[in-house]
Amino acid sequence: MTIGDRPLRRVVAPFPEVEVVAPWLLRMPLRTPTLPPATTTNHYVLGDEELLLIDPATPHRTAQTRLVALLEAMIATGSRLVGLFLTHHHNDHIGAVTALADRFEVPVLAHAETARLLRGQIAVDRLVEDEDDVLTCRDGRTWRALFTPGHAPGHLVLYDMGSGMIAGDMVAGEGTIVVDPDEGSMADYLASLARMRALDPAWLAPAHGQVIHDADALLAHYIAHRQQREQRVMHALTADWQADDALLPSAYGDVARLLWPFALRSLRAHLIHLAEQGLAQRQGDRWRLM
Repeated sequence: MTIGDRPLRRVVAPFPEVEVVAPWLLRMPLRTPTLPPATTTNHYVLGDEELLLIDPATPHRTAQTRLVALLEAMIATGSRLVGLFLTHHHNDHIGAVTALADRFEVPVLAHAETARLLRGQIAVDRLVEDEDDVLTCRDGRTWRALFTPGHAPGHLVLYDMGSGMIAGDMVAGEGTIVVDPDEGSMADYLASLARMRALDPAWLAPAHGQVIHDADALLAHYIAHRQQREQRVMHALTADWQADDALLPSAYGDVARLLWPFALRSLRAHLIHLAEQGLAQRQGDRWRLM
């Protein structure tokens, strides 16, 4: 197991927080301003001779120093950092982009929608579309982008057929995924989960939490959970107009009240999805069963 010309274990030994997921994938969780219960975002270093850093997220100087030290240790073995890849535009995924792009003089890669949403904040140098080849490892495995909107309009995951997926915020190793209708879509999110599952990844490397090694079971659970939640939302509706937040006790009564502000966003996304299917009707922030 080597990177460049030195054993990988020796390269990462000074970094106990780093997990060697595979010879060509490291996971480094670092503190970010993310949503609870998560407190960190995973920084993935993908590749061997050529390296891609996925989601340079931390805005904190001490954490950035650790990340730079890891990258420089890998570069010292003969590897080369070739880019920073953004799964999407959220703040807990982009905090180190400008600092690292300037320090290492590497391009920023993202979907066109992410570039649009970051305009004026971060410059995206290369636009990545669905099924674009992004990185090829020494053993010939090629990592491709998969366009997975839903959580965010420009969300991308990376996958290699026969391996796994670096999944961004499509799934989580801790907590759940919020679909905010101000920028996301429940219909798109469910379709993206189905596309991911159809590729039959062996594992999923999420942006938050541990790597998931039973990918099919998790993706099936996510799809079923969303479908069941949508049934609860529909059953909370009546023929009378109700404010969306009045539906929370029935639709999300199993969720801690502390999390209801986040649940309300996903509830609204479910209501919009029901309306798109002709099952609900909207009048401002009030809803009723069709």
